Amino acid sequence: MPEQSKIEYQDLKAGQEFPPAAFQVDSTTVDDYLKAIEEDNAIYKNTGLVPPMAVAALALKSLISAISMPPGTIHVSQEFEFIDTVNTQDTLTSRAGVSRIQERGKLHLISIDISVSNQKQKPVLAGKTGFILPVP
Repeated sequence: MPEQSKIEYQDLKAGQEFPPAAFQVDSTTVDDYLKAIEEDNAIYKNTGLVPPMAVAALALKSLISAISMPPGTIHVSQEFEFIDTVNTQDTLTSRAGVSRIQERGKLHLISIDISVSNQKQKPVLAGKTGFILPVP
């Protein structure tokens, strides 16, 4: 996402929805993910299955690319429920919305709900994530 289209975190409001982000996880992405986490479980080798946390990581990546986050931002929490399996033929759509914003002194605490569904509109992931951002 181009830098100019990022949402400034100071402009976020509770209830605000981000534009949906569509993506497909190909076999190269799965292989790269497995190497990065040093996973060698045969269930993900040449089966087309996508590791659930790879889906979560890509959903977080699309969210983070939509927000202008300053240096000092800390990803403090995440909670995911993996509802269904994903394979490399699936086209996924990630949706996210701001569920809570709190200002505490020189910090913003932001909670964001995330859901991912496949091309049949069937949910595959649901959860939330949280960030602490410094106030400029």
